[in-house]
Amino acid sequence: DLRQLRQEIRVAKRKKDRTQQQADEVLKLIENDDRQVFQIQKKYGKINRSLKETDREIEEIEQDLKIKERQVNAKKELVLERLRLLYMGGWAGRLRPLLSTNSYVDFQRGLFYRFTIAHREHALLAGYRNDLLEIEKLKTRRAEVRGALLRYKQKTEKTMKRKKGIRAKKHLRLASLNKKVEVLKAIEKTKENSLGAMLKEFEQRRKLAEARAPQRKGQRPEVGSLLWPAEGEVVTLFGRQKHPTFETYVNKKGIEIRTGEGSKIRAVSSGNVVYADWLKGYGLVVILDHNNGFFSLYAHASQLLVKDSDRVRVGDVIGETGESGLTDKNILYFELRKGTEPVDPLRWLVKRP
Repeated sequence: DLRQLRQEIRVAKRKKDRTQQQADEVLKLIENDDRQVFQIQKKYGKINRSLKETDREIEEIEQDLKIKERQVNAKKELVLERLRLLYMGGWAGRLRPLLSTNSYVDFQRGLFYRFTIAHREHALLAGYRNDLLEIEKLKTRRAEVRGALLRYKQKTEKTMKRKKGIRAKKHLRLASLNKKVEVLKAIEKTKENSLGAMLKEFEQRRKLAEARAPQRKGQRPEVGSLLWPAEGEVVTLFGRQKHPTFETYVNKKGIEIRTGEGSKIRAVSSGNVVYADWLKGYGLVVILDHNNGFFSLYAHASQLLVKDSDRVRVGDVIGETGESGLTDKNILYFELRKGTEPVDPLRWLVKRP
């Protein structure tokens, strides 16, 4: 009996190890997918900025072209009028006023006027030619910029196509977990253990800091006083809930708010950023220490706008929502903890009408 029991224990342990290995592999693959999407999103942002700058440059060139073309058309009328008069008068018409003078002084004065007029006509023609050259340069530059604009658009389409492909691959990974209840449980346990250990460390640090240099604590929040972390509908409540992605029940330590991609994530209260990075299963995460015994966690972000040790005030934008981590929907996962113990966020958030 003892040998049989030991054998069953070994089998159970091997099964548990395999399940944990599968859970770790899934978390690693999903994080890898998310990191690729994140890098593509950064590249897309850079291309998009270049696209807007190129678009603005084309607008400026078009405006310059309009101004130059108006100038050229005005000068063209003057040049044509002057050529018509010269043609009608001929060379004799130019010399007649000089030859008909009665004195040397009048002759000199007339000659000076003729030189002045000739100089102005030369400047007019030179300006006309220069304006034509400027127009040609502007048109050449416009063609170059339009070519660059087309290339940026093609890059944008290619980048977005790649992003969609990686997201689709991630969604397939998540869908394949639907019937693997044991793997899902192992994943949730791994997530909770890593987060719990992290929060425990932050709590210990805070207590050590207070012991070394006592400082004024932040005011403890009142029930129903905290700002909402994002706009949207609460789709998952605190406690035992059905997972929004998988056909299984989990014990949720926080709430999930459905949002549009790229919606603003706001600090529910003032505090310090103690963590702003990737966290297995949670995607991009921000954790705030509110210096009153409470921590708040914001997960599944598409990008973070704060870094470790930053000081934030209530309502500050700390990131944008997305679908990083163990989800295929645009949601914000929000936790509120008193020390390391999770509390129901809905009890502390401002009541919505």
